Amino acid sequence: MAHMDTNDTHGIKAARQQARVTGHVQNAQMMLVAAGIAAFSIVAVATAMLTTVL
Repeated sequence: MAHMDTNDTHGIKAARQQARVTGHVQNAQMMLVAAGIAAFSIVAVATAMLTTVL
């Protein structure tokens, strides 16, 4: 657990900004994983359909 001086408002603002940035990065990573799973699913379905036709 980090110890922060409550009188130092610059440090608190920086910590909040860092937390916001970290949250945005995590959301972007989750969206990329979801897009990758969706793309893999589309390719898997297309492959299954092609193997059925051939």
